[in-house]
Formats: sequence, C-alpha cells, structure tokens
Amino acid sequence: MTPTGKYIALSGVSGTVWGCLVTAVAFEFVPQAVWGGLIASPAIGCIIGFATLHWCRLRTPLRIAATLLSLYAAAVLFGLSVGLYDWLALDIPGRIAHGVVLQAAVAFPWGLTFLGWVVLLWPLGYLNHWLLGRISPTQPGSAIT
Repeated sequence: MTPTGKYIALSGVSGTVWGCLVTAVAFEFVPQAVWGGLIASPAIGCIIGFATLHWCRLRTPLRIAATLLSLYAAAVLFGLSVGLYDWLALDIPGRIAHGVVLQAAVAFPWGLTFLGWVVLLWPLGYLNHWLLGRISPTQPGSAIT
C-alpha cells in the first residue's frame, strides 16, 4: 500500500471510531436515523483525511483552526448522512425530503456548538490530526511530498 493509501485508509478507520462516538451520543435524539451517519463514517473519515492531508505542514495556529473547520465539516457530513438515511430508509409519509436532510445537516453542527461538545471534541480532533499527521506522506522530511 502506498503511503497516501495507508494515510487515507487510517483516516477511514478514524472516521469509523468518530462515527461510533457520535452515534453513542446522538442515539438518544435520532435513534433510527443515526445509523445513516454511522454507515457513512468511514467515507467521512476518508474525505476529511484527504482534505487535511497537508495538516502536518501548517503552523500551529493554522492547525488549530483547520482542526475546528474539519470538525464542523465532519459534523455537517454526518448530519447529511443521517438526513439522507432518514429520508430514504425510514418510510414516513408526508415529509418534505429536502427539509428532512437539511434539518439533520444543520442539527449536528448546531448541537456540536450549543450542547458544548466542541469543547471536548476540538482537542480530541487535534490529537486525531496529529496522530494521522505522523504517517502523512506530506510530513516534512518524508521521502514523498
């Protein structure tokens, strides 16, 4: 496996772990639909991993900001996945499809902020990026840049 492939694969594993954490927290609020986010978690991890491939080359203030941005991007993607699953898999007549999807896409970043989860998950996200950055093929001093 190439270094980039290894990095993206481990990003997918990381996304799965994050998805399990979010599912455990959000299950109380959306017990049936949250499975859509969990199913999409490996892909979300790969997307975020690819988007932050050069994270390890940033200076610390930019790393902190990029971590927050990636946390919110992942929350939106998780919410979109929950909304799509809710719309497509749960047969509830009379609902407005785009409303179901958009509501979930907004609800997860909203909850991240106003339920205070960002205080815990932002540093955890930084640690996650730092660990992945250690194997990033774009890490300063690596043979492949």
